[in-house]
Amino acid sequence: MYEKELPTNFEELEKLMKQLNKFQDEDLPPMASEKDRLKAIYEELVHAFKGTNFLHVPFELQPKGLEDAWEELLKAMEFRNEILHEQLGIQDDLESSKFQGNLDDIISRLTRGIGIVNEKLDLILRRIEEVEAKADTADPAEIRRAVQELVDDLEAIEAPINDLFDDVDILKSHNHPKTDEFYRQVYGLHQRRTAYLDRLNNQILTRIGIRTDTMSRRSEERTKSLFHNLEEAIRWVREKAEKLDNMVFHEDLETLEELFEQHKIDNRDIQDFDQTVKECIARQAEISAEESHEYCELLAVLESEYQQLRDLSAGRMLDLDSLIAFIRAAQLELIWIHEREDIEVTRNWSNIERLDLPMLQNYFKQLLHEMNYVKNFQEEVAVIEEWIKSQTEHLENNYNQTNFSVEEGERWLRELNEIREVIQRYHTLLMTLAERSAQISPLWQRGERIRQPIPVTAWCDYKGKDIEIRAGDEVTLIDNSDLINWVVRGVDGVQSTVPSVVFRIPPPDPQLTNHLARLAAQLDKMRKLWDRKHRMIRFNMMISTMKSIQGWDLDTFLSYPPEQRDEIIKALNDDVNKLLAEMDPNDPLALRLKEELRRTNDHFLDLLNQSLRGPESDLSSQFDERLADLLKKLEEAWKKLNERTAEGVPKTVEDLERLVNDHRAFEEALQNLDSEVSNVKELFRQIPNPTPQQRANHDYLNSRWEDIWDLSRMYVERLKILQQVLQGIDEVTDIVRRHEITLSSFDDMPSALDSLRGVHAQLLELNMVLQQQEHIIHQLNKNTAQLRQHVARTRFNVASHPDVDRLEEQVQQLTVRWDNVCSQVSDRLKVAEESQQTQMVYRSQYDEEIQWLDRVENTINKLRKPESLSPDELQQQLEQLMAEYRQLQEHTATIENINKEGGKFIREAKNYDNSLNTFREHITSIHGPGIRNDFRRTQPQPKNGAQIVTEELEALNRRFAELSSVILERRNQLNILIQNWKRKQQKKKNLHVV
Repeated sequence: MYEKELPTNFEELEKLMKQLNKFQDEDLPPMASEKDRLKAIYEELVHAFKGTNFLHVPFELQPKGLEDAWEELLKAMEFRNEILHEQLGIQDDLESSKFQGNLDDIISRLTRGIGIVNEKLDLILRRIEEVEAKADTADPAEIRRAVQELVDDLEAIEAPINDLFDDVDILKSHNHPKTDEFYRQVYGLHQRRTAYLDRLNNQILTRIGIRTDTMSRRSEERTKSLFHNLEEAIRWVREKAEKLDNMVFHEDLETLEELFEQHKIDNRDIQDFDQTVKECIARQAEISAEESHEYCELLAVLESEYQQLRDLSAGRMLDLDSLIAFIRAAQLELIWIHEREDIEVTRNWSNIERLDLPMLQNYFKQLLHEMNYVKNFQEEVAVIEEWIKSQTEHLENNYNQTNFSVEEGERWLRELNEIREVIQRYHTLLMTLAERSAQISPLWQRGERIRQPIPVTAWCDYKGKDIEIRAGDEVTLIDNSDLINWVVRGVDGVQSTVPSVVFRIPPPDPQLTNHLARLAAQLDKMRKLWDRKHRMIRFNMMISTMKSIQGWDLDTFLSYPPEQRDEIIKALNDDVNKLLAEMDPNDPLALRLKEELRRTNDHFLDLLNQSLRGPESDLSSQFDERLADLLKKLEEAWKKLNERTAEGVPKTVEDLERLVNDHRAFEEALQNLDSEVSNVKELFRQIPNPTPQQRANHDYLNSRWEDIWDLSRMYVERLKILQQVLQGIDEVTDIVRRHEITLSSFDDMPSALDSLRGVHAQLLELNMVLQQQEHIIHQLNKNTAQLRQHVARTRFNVASHPDVDRLEEQVQQLTVRWDNVCSQVSDRLKVAEESQQTQMVYRSQYDEEIQWLDRVENTINKLRKPESLSPDELQQQLEQLMAEYRQLQEHTATIENINKEGGKFIREAKNYDNSLNTFREHITSIHGPGIRNDFRRTQPQPKNGAQIVTEELEALNRRFAELSSVILERRNQLNILIQNWKRKQQKKKNLHVV
């Protein structure tokens, strides 16, 4: 606004003045309303956050700052307005001196414009005369197109003529002496243009309309006849197809044979109809261009439905032939089945001597195989049942002793472990048998009368008088009292008698299932018995061991090395606690075990204290000395631990490892004080009458010892969660960096479809990887939040933690970078999918148009030179050129659509490339220029997809325009030659008359 350098051009100054007024009238009021709205919002925020420190808004964004900026803007606008008015006054003075020079320019422009428009009108007149000359012989559509072109050219001249009238008005306003002369000339141009338009509309188009009506009536009658023949052919095909679709296949063999012979005749008629279809195709050339599309659609329907009719007719021939052959074979099979059924039903199974057993064995091989399968299954089940019974008896009769040696107890435990392994094997075998039982049919149930209806499955198709059953149908068995014929109810509810061999009672066998369930219960009962025996042996071994330790005296205690004594008591405590965890806390055996363990530990501790006690020690003074020394060590440890917790959290995993090692050494040193603490406590216990100070010191010792260990455990938890955070930061940093490098390594969007699919596949794969790794980011943020809690717990009376703030900020930055990567992949994936769809449409149409252009150019190039053609050949070539030109006009819409789709792809590709470059620059700003060396970008493509498609569209449009120009130029050349020939013929005719 305060800029003083202004243009010296009067028009530019007026433009700036208009812009300033527009800004003041249109843009300023909404901004004032927005300012008031922001001021109200700020007051609401101030009221909402009153009494807190959470509202931090810079001064320049507060109402006072906005008002100052608003006043500064109003002053700048006022200053700008004064400067512009001053400069406009100066320019007005300058413009008056240039006035005379401008009138000369107008006169010169009028002279040139009148000459140019006259030349254009002369050219249009010659073209009108050419159109009139061929109006009675050429194609009416071609004449209309030529007239429309002339009208468009005349309409285009209207604007220059109006400009000339404007210039004349300027001369007239300044009373120039040549005003009338120029006005007559310009008005003459206007009259010529109007006369040419009337000539085109009232003369040429009227003649063309009369001629077109006559030709249209004839063409309409011919077209109607062709369409009628085509529709009749389609109707005949559909009637035949409907007849074949509704063909009824009878079960009677004689009727089927008659139907087959009749269909042979129909099939020959369908094959002969191919000649009619070919005639309809041949008449396509007689259809006009306007009706060609509809005729082609009907023709496509005829060809498609006729081909379907031929295929259907051939299929019906094959179906009938196959059905007749099947029925003939089925009749023979039914005769054989009835014979076999009579044999089986009448076989006397009571007299075994008269039966041919080898033949029967082979005949019933499949049945015997299933029976053997059931027999083997039952034998395996019997083996398992026998083993469970024997092992249960063995467990019940053994391992009942309570007094035994340790060696004997360990032997029994080994035996029980071996039994447990066998139990596991038989449990697995039992599960296998349960799976196999699901495939065994209850064959026994076929010979026993059922008490209630059960479902059965059909082995094969069966058709009776009043019931029809398909293979696999599940029907209901009502009565099986007759072994040969069962009473069943079909899927449709019909009840009938059907041979039993048709059905199979589906698995599982309820008897086998119940038997396996009983075995599973027995095995589970035996497992519980094993658990009880195993637990009792371990209990008795531990009781025996504790009785042995309770029987030690001081000499026996001292006879063991200290390390061995500690190992014995530690192993005993571990075993007892493990057994107690397996038992019910209210179990009397568990209570007894706890009491015995307490007695054993007390006795062991008494012996330990006796071994440490001097012969004539002063317990009170010894307690005071040891307590003072121990408290000094504990205070040093407490101070050191507090200093360690107050230190800032390390920044790297290596520093953390050093800190962990230091704290591990601290806890080991603290653990070494455990024996001293125990000794001091034991000394206090042995003092007959401790003083109040000694009692207070003893309580302080216990409190400080527990505080140190509690703080140490909390510090260890803090180190663990810190380790997870630091490792997570390193892992997420590496993950995000690799993804950023991968996304930066992508090339510009290609134009080839296979390359686009490759880009889309890469992005899909990357998106799946991001989804799999998302939980790592969430876990890192969760661990960071937990770290603050652990740090606050270990730092007493400390409110702020800058070191944790630094880690949280680092994690937040990583999260933002992760979200940016996810957003990039999502956006690129969307653009890649849309571009792929756009490119598919564009590429298919582009390739088709290129092929069409190649064909048309080849056709034009093969045409003979007009100078070497006869008049008839000239006319033929002209008609061929006009046909190609009509096709060219028809393809205009396709070319426009290709440009539209190509332009859409170019925009999408450029947006994709710009986004890629912006992201790459952003990554470089984060990691520095050196990161570019890690980009795995392939050799950059010479031209990206947008450039390639742009060049393709330019080449396509250029070829299309050049082809149109070549055809029109060739057409004009042919028209001139034809007109010359007609003039010569007319001259000859006139000479002959003379």
